[in-house]
Amino acid sequence: MKKIITFIAILSIASVLASCNSNDESNQPKQNEPAEDHVENNQDNTAQEEENKEVDETEQNTDDEVTPTNEEKVYQNKIFKDVKISESDNQIVITGKAQVFEGVFDYAVYDGDEKLLEDNYQTVGAPSWGDFEILIDKTLIAQPKNEIRVELFVYSAKDGSKEDVLTIPLANK
Repeated sequence: MKKIITFIAILSIASVLASCNSNDESNQPKQNEPAEDHVENNQDNTAQEEENKEVDETEQNTDDEVTPTNEEKVYQNKIFKDVKISESDNQIVITGKAQVFEGVFDYAVYDGDEKLLEDNYQTVGAPSWGDFEILIDKTLIAQPKNEIRVELFVYSAKDGSKEDVLTIPLANK
């Protein structure tokens, strides 16, 4: 008899708690269904963001009327990405990201088959992508005999050969 009374008491308490809980939930929006006020706020925010974008684009267009004449080429392979070439008055600037063991890679500048320059660069080691910026003096390639190119690569720890070579042609200027 005590077991039946205990069971009925537990069942009664559980049903009271369940009914209280359902009353609380009925007053609040369900997780998968947003509240109506929240939806209206999102629509208002979206409209306001679009208006801000239009204003920002208009302001930018009036300030910067210069359009780029040459699109910037981007080079990449499995260990180099976002590699771009730009120029200053007396230097060629190569920027990008590298994901290399211990953050060390090499680069070389070639005039045809002739090596004009070889050096290495230290950045953040793998697995992170480390940023790099390589500066090459324009006087080095001032009077090219053949096509000028830059190679980014790593030397193999196994046999010393070049691996993951990224070749970037430089225009003769």
